[in-house]
Amino acid sequence: MALFLLSACKEAVPPAYVRLSGPAPTLAGVPTGGAQLLVFWAAWCPPCRQEAPGLRALARDPPEGLHVVTFGRDVSLEEVARFFDGRVPPELNLRLDAGEVATQALGAETLPTSILVVEGRLVARFTGPRKWDAPDMRRLLERLMKERQAPAASAPLR
Repeated sequence: MALFLLSACKEAVPPAYVRLSGPAPTLAGVPTGGAQLLVFWAAWCPPCRQEAPGLRALARDPPEGLHVVTFGRDVSLEEVARFFDGRVPPELNLRLDAGEVATQALGAETLPTSILVVEGRLVARFTGPRKWDAPDMRRLLERLMKERQAPAASAPLR
């Protein structure tokens, strides 16, 4: 079982991002307007743990209009809270995705995977750990958020 869980984690950092297009699925509890960075993560995943400090910094002070939402593939909030010394950071807007509904809807089987959605449109996928608090990453997110995307409707997941 441990081998299976760890095989979903990727240590190597691939190219900066992969361009996406098309409507994003609507996920329960996730804002639909503006921009969202949807981060698929787990407390048991070493690369996820590696990017956690930078992700928290980005979530505390995001570019204007960006909301960070994390989807935890952990079994319980208690498991995540233990990693963060007893309390899940509220800025991460954590939702448990133990049933992997959001994971499957966005094809985020590898951890960590982050997907940028702007005005309901898929914009970019980042696979592997990132330095989310680095100035160049912030500039990239701001640039991707400003690019014009045609609005599109999408059906909610059930």
